[in-house]
Amino acid sequence: MSRIRKKPVPEVVIKFGKRIKQLRLERKMTQFSVGVEMGIDRESIRKYEKGLQEPKLSTIVKFAKVFEVSLDELIKV
Repeated sequence: MSRIRKKPVPEVVIKFGKRIKQLRLERKMTQFSVGVEMGIDRESIRKYEKGLQEPKLSTIVKFAKVFEVSLDELIKV
């Protein structure tokens, strides 16, 4: 049985997911390798990229460090 989302995913979360996927692919990284550097599992990276999970600020900061970009560059949507 599939889960039904109670409220729609905010557009900014979807755009953020696309941005981190773009950065990951540009750096030729896998979801697993990003997860290892951030201390989270590959499934969480997948959910962030698909816009299924909204990241906390601390997670956004970790993404910026892993991809070696500023927060501004990371969240430009």
